[in-house]
Amino acid sequence: MSIQPMRSDRTRLPSAGRRALLRLALWIAVGALAALLALVLFARVAAAQEAGRDAGADTRPVLQLEGSFHGLGSADGMRLVIDDAGPSPRGRFIDSNGREAAIGGGWRDGALETVLAFPGRPVFARLAPAALGLQMTVLPLDPDGRPLEREARVLAFLREGVRPPEQPALYMQPPRRADGETDPDVFLASYQFWPPDGVARGFAQIGARYRTMIRFFPQLHADVLWKLCDAPDAAALAAEALRGQGASCRDVARTVETLQSRGRFADWKAAVDRDIAALLPAVQCARGYIVKPEVCRPAARTIADAAVSLQTVSAALQRWN
Repeated sequence: MSIQPMRSDRTRLPSAGRRALLRLALWIAVGALAALLALVLFARVAAAQEAGRDAGADTRPVLQLEGSFHGLGSADGMRLVIDDAGPSPRGRFIDSNGREAAIGGGWRDGALETVLAFPGRPVFARLAPAALGLQMTVLPLDPDGRPLEREARVLAFLREGVRPPEQPALYMQPPRRADGETDPDVFLASYQFWPPDGVARGFAQIGARYRTMIRFFPQLHADVLWKLCDAPDAAALAAEALRGQGASCRDVARTVETLQSRGRFADWKAAVDRDIAALLPAVQCARGYIVKPEVCRPAARTIADAAVSLQTVSAALQRWN
């Protein structure tokens, strides 16, 4: 049975809100191609796993997946409920037509892998944590149990009760070309909504002066690195950003994963927003967009204080551990 979205009877959001949710859905789903490939591989070797020959997999439960989630974008109208995220996971998936399928399966490398037993059309599914919910990679199977790889897709789900981030007034779409220029104030307002490759291009395009200013705010710098480290073909840029920070990409990722598992990721993002709020006026003053002394003088002092503090990403991460 195909998983098809349907029209929702819920009150529609204003257009700006819908655009923000769609961008959030894209943000959650971007980077999931690796998950698709992993799921195809899982389907192909499922028999070997069941026979216990795949002993190298990490089978620890992911407790943060417990809860209720609703679909975004192409998953609108769908719901996921994980009642038990322990060693024997249990839950249910409700498609956009109200049909339910039980969730069981087991844990593999930081995700829940299960079979949704829709009548006549079983579907492999991989559920992995995302910033504000989870991403669900689905792979329908033919009647003989073979994966229909062309029908594989990724769906984004937001945890129920979590408010999606508001789209900033300065928001712009991520740069699509490596050459070009990105305004640093636009980068600060927008990068949290961008996929990793967009963050890498934007971070490179703001120029060394503004990358240095970001380094003065280690919480913000760590958050940029969290995405930058996942960007393809950005190893050199990430290495430059990590120089002198006393931390690695893995250190940043491990800290974020821990905070997500403990339900504290919102606290991380709140700290990032405080750094952005402190830095943004200084950037706009430096670019001549703001010339009011009552704004620019305090902004200059903020930058000077941050520069002499010599705080690093390592120190920022330690505050969360």
